[in-house]
Amino acid sequence: MDKASYLKNTSAFGVGVKKQFYPWTELISDCSFLAKKLKSKKFNFVVAISRGGLMPATLLAYLLKIKKLGTISYSHYLGDGVIGKLVLTLPPSVDIKNSRVLLVDDKADTGETLLAAKNLLAKKKNKITTVTLHFDPKSKIKPDFFANKVKNIWIVYPWEPPFKNKK
Repeated sequence: MDKASYLKNTSAFGVGVKKQFYPWTELISDCSFLAKKLKSKKFNFVVAISRGGLMPATLLAYLLKIKKLGTISYSHYLGDGVIGKLVLTLPPSVDIKNSRVLLVDDKADTGETLLAAKNLLAKKKNKITTVTLHFDPKSKIKPDFFANKVKNIWIVYPWEPPFKNKK
């Protein structure tokens, strides 16, 4: 499935925002694309920003043959498109110091979560490379690598309820 074909499943969502369903096939394709871009780099750890970054981080860890996979969790969204205060809900699952870290999230939307996680990991003298599936130019941070540039789109990933997106 090409990138344009899943855009047909969009519907009005809030003021000026569309809802876009992102199929499993695109996840696999985008992670393969990102892995090719990242293959020349060496990482000690992959850190997923939970929950959205878990699936892409796991795929990237396999594709890049990185066995050390950790998590960090923030809460930001109160519901679809409703933003609350950013809160660290679970610190990094492993104590990472002086390492090369691939930090993975699903989307750099506002950029607050990605930036907070990057800054937290950088405090321990880690070299952070950020990667997302989607990047919105309004984000406070541009990921070092991303698969898709989007604007004013609410992306519904296949792992999100109600799990209707089975492709």
